[in-house]
Amino acid sequence: MKRFTFLLAVAALSVGCTSRIPAGFNPLASGNTGAGGADTLDIRSANQRRDILAAAILAGNIPPEAILTTVYFEFDKYTVSSSERAKIDAIAGRAKSTDIIIAGYTDHFGTEEYNLGLSDRRAQSVRDYLVKSGSNQSKSEIMALGSQHADKNAAGRQSGAKDRKAVIVDVNYSGPVSAAKPAAAKPAARPASAPAATAPAPVTAL
Repeated sequence: MKRFTFLLAVAALSVGCTSRIPAGFNPLASGNTGAGGADTLDIRSANQRRDILAAAILAGNIPPEAILTTVYFEFDKYTVSSSERAKIDAIAGRAKSTDIIIAGYTDHFGTEEYNLGLSDRRAQSVRDYLVKSGSNQSKSEIMALGSQHADKNAAGRQSGAKDRKAVIVDVNYSGPVSAAKPAAAKPAARPASAPAATAPAPVTAL
């Protein structure tokens, strides 16, 4: 069973993380550059497509056009709900005819270890459903990212719902892919303080 499982540190993408990566994984080795500069790569071979998309997923920078669908899960669950099965059914035909990576995610609640396992089970659950729909299991791979890309400011179950998901990515997507981390959003500029009102000069009685 082919599987990418990334054991990720909470604090950073590139520090303190261990991972199982395919031999020869080096998405920048081809030297192909696109309009976006050195970090934007034109995908060529099948191995490049897989490796570069895996790097983009790890960086949290999946091209929207490469996403076949996103399946969401209930809190602390990994079973595909009936309301989400229709999404998988809708892309099952495309999934049968291409190679895919299924990336699993969680919200930030729970320990890093627990979330990594839960994200793996979510991705596996989606793959199992696709296999039952006729997809070839050998044409799919799994990445478990846990809570790495979760919104750490989510204060409750509802606000973290968008992070409880599995994303099905088309490995044969042929557009440019950026392997760099998305730039962090800059905080909004604070409005300049209004000058303090000048108190009127006291009137001196004559």
